[in-house]
Amino acid sequence: MKNCRAPSESSEMNGQHSDSINPNDLSARFEQLVKRKKAQLRVVEPLMAIPNWPTTMRGTPNACLRSALFAGIQGKERIAYKKRTLLASVDGIEVRFLGIQLIQSDLDVWMQIVHLSRQQLPGFSVTFSAHALLTALGKGTGKSQHEWLKESMARLGGAFVEITFQGRDSFGEKGFLRYYRDEMTQRYIVELTESMLRLFEDGYTHIQFEQRHKLRKQPLALWLHGFLSSHAAPYPLKIDTLHRLSGSSTTHLRDFKLRLRKALEALVVIGAIESFSIVEDAVKIKKNPTPSQQRHLISKQQG
Repeated sequence: MKNCRAPSESSEMNGQHSDSINPNDLSARFEQLVKRKKAQLRVVEPLMAIPNWPTTMRGTPNACLRSALFAGIQGKERIAYKKRTLLASVDGIEVRFLGIQLIQSDLDVWMQIVHLSRQQLPGFSVTFSAHALLTALGKGTGKSQHEWLKESMARLGGAFVEITFQGRDSFGEKGFLRYYRDEMTQRYIVELTESMLRLFEDGYTHIQFEQRHKLRKQPLALWLHGFLSSHAAPYPLKIDTLHRLSGSSTTHLRDFKLRLRKALEALVVIGAIESFSIVEDAVKIKKNPTPSQQRHLISKQQG
């Protein structure tokens, strides 16, 4: 004879199914879901080392060179992003920013500090004097230049940056660096933040420091120098694309086109590119690839 169990009075009153759920089974199912979710999470390995490069070069992540993260504008043109804002960048990279806009002179400061720390393990601090850093950047060492460096360090330390690669991995960090400054000696102890250093893992470029030094006070030329250095063979680019990627504050493309021509002429003078042509709304640029870029092009052709 089949055993039957009468539904409880409370079940009938609430219109519920006669078979109640076992709380223990529910807990077990929840634990299984948690374990399954944890197993799907990607384990981010610690950054083991910063790449090394020759003294004449400055290693810079491509994410910093192929976006408006460090805009090619004058300091007086910078703006404050009060909300987490998506900046212009090439396909495959998304850059969101919150804070005072960073420009090419801020990139100079960060590149120089990374250069000083390139032979150290991430997480270890680097020490330098304000005088030495300013001298390395080709700047004066008076009071106004020291104040300029303090402002740049504050911007680099206070900016929030979130970068997403190929829609998969996002790294967010408050600041490119953390620092201590001795007000008596003006010596800095700086620790570079790991998330920003991790940008090297997704590609970086050797920037010729002497060429960059010759472009001082020419922010758009500086941005173009970095952008073009990160490409072995630049493809034709629309003026509108360069306008967006460089973070230009120029309202009219006609005015930006004039600035762009002047900046490209400066790159020809220092030997960064061989030649260029501007036809209607596009720019064609010819440059000699570096030895490593030449090897990359050959391997690409060979499949």
